[in-house]
Amino acid sequence: MKKRISFLLAIVLFVSSSLSIFGAEQYTVKEGDTLAKIAKQFDMTYEELAKLNNISNPHSICIGDMLAVGPVYTTEELNEQLVMATLWVQASAEYRALAYQTFSLAQMLIQKDLEDETVDKPRAIVVDLDETILDNSPYEAWLIGKDFGYSSSTWNPWIQLGVAPAIPGAVDFLKFCEENNVEVFYVSNRKVLDDNSGYEGTVKNLKALGLPNVDETHVLLRTGSSDKTERRTMAEEGHHVVLYMGDNLNDFLHDFAGLSVDERLTKTDEYKKEFGKKFIVMPNPMYGEWEGAIYNFNWKSSAEERNEMRKNTLKTWEREVQ
Repeated sequence: MKKRISFLLAIVLFVSSSLSIFGAEQYTVKEGDTLAKIAKQFDMTYEELAKLNNISNPHSICIGDMLAVGPVYTTEELNEQLVMATLWVQASAEYRALAYQTFSLAQMLIQKDLEDETVDKPRAIVVDLDETILDNSPYEAWLIGKDFGYSSSTWNPWIQLGVAPAIPGAVDFLKFCEENNVEVFYVSNRKVLDDNSGYEGTVKNLKALGLPNVDETHVLLRTGSSDKTERRTMAEEGHHVVLYMGDNLNDFLHDFAGLSVDERLTKTDEYKKEFGKKFIVMPNPMYGEWEGAIYNFNWKSSAEERNEMRKNTLKTWEREVQ
């Protein structure tokens, strides 16, 4: 009986330790190894290696021990969390209806402003591009199943293709602006790039959709800071800006940049009277500053850390199980 209990205990211990290293590359401890030495081989700190293997005493490893030396939770697994958000954008009639509703509201605001005969400057609107006018969900869908996340090395080729479809309702709305002599300024954090291919790809995309004011004066991409204040000011000079549209609160004011989750919520409450009047927000559940706030803007955090931070931010129903 004692042998059987010991055998079962051994199985339990083996399964428990295996769970901690499932999906990770494994390393067998050799003579002369230390946790720090092993960690250095795999571009890790000894603290990270100890945490990955549930080692409380870094001096307790023995020759023959099997250690996990890679991430248990991969970027490919993290990308699976994109599925529902991307599906909602691509497949739900509700997203399409919400987009139409948003552009209808924007058109109503412009129509109301056109009735104001005291305006003595050319009218204009300032719009973001990605997830406001252009739909990049095909790029997000492409990331699913890949063991890497967003990067300029994959995003830039997508931009240069110039094939992003328009958000439902965007083309009709911008043509309405053109018909009523309301200039459109596209203020985006897409990068121009050294060879100008970022700008050229964007212009190619906008022209293919038949959008107005696609020229160097009105298409204002990022050449330096991601702060859009200066470019918004360029659009405002000599114009009466009727409204601003974007999917990120930084598209409206730099006041929102770099804030924590709670601070962003509080700041939004401060400006609540501007939404639906001067600021028009497009829905984007796939990515944005809101996600960065969850990570405290540590974009170098691992997939495992991001997964943990995402789930720790959730407000859950606390129900006692009887």
